[in-house]
Amino acid sequence: MPKMENKIKIGVLVEKNNKLLLIKELNSSDEKYYWNIIKGTFEHKKDKNFIETAKRECREEAGIFIKVNHLQGIMYLYRKNVTQFNFLASIQKGVPKIAKADDQKKENKDIIGIKLFTRNELKKIKESEFMNERAYLAVSEWLKGAKHNLDVFKFISKKE
Repeated sequence: MPKMENKIKIGVLVEKNNKLLLIKELNSSDEKYYWNIIKGTFEHKKDKNFIETAKRECREEAGIFIKVNHLQGIMYLYRKNVTQFNFLASIQKGVPKIAKADDQKKENKDIIGIKLFTRNELKKIKESEFMNERAYLAVSEWLKGAKHNLDVFKFISKKE
């Protein structure tokens, strides 16, 4: 049996004025659009660390430059062998906007909406309106105020 490689996903919960940014994205399994956090895969050839992945994904999916402030939490999906690190970030530059269709196509994305939600608006979104349980849980944790210091990360250079 071939060894299954562990994928590392990076989720970004972008905050602005006590609001949370979500994107409306296509779920290829049922061809419907759902609310999601910004996220992507850590690519060791492109990104020097998880923070760089978070910044890259925010530029690609929402056209914004961010500052990563905290770790929100870590999730492990046993069935898919995926570890997801969720970060809390604030917008440093740019106004959230949907990426151009050509740019989305290059990154294999299909995003049709982007919105900053208030806490009350988020509480009204049903779990079934989220891309998956991971997105729903990340937003639920944000509503609870979950956050951890970034000092837990130690990035070792590729020289080792």
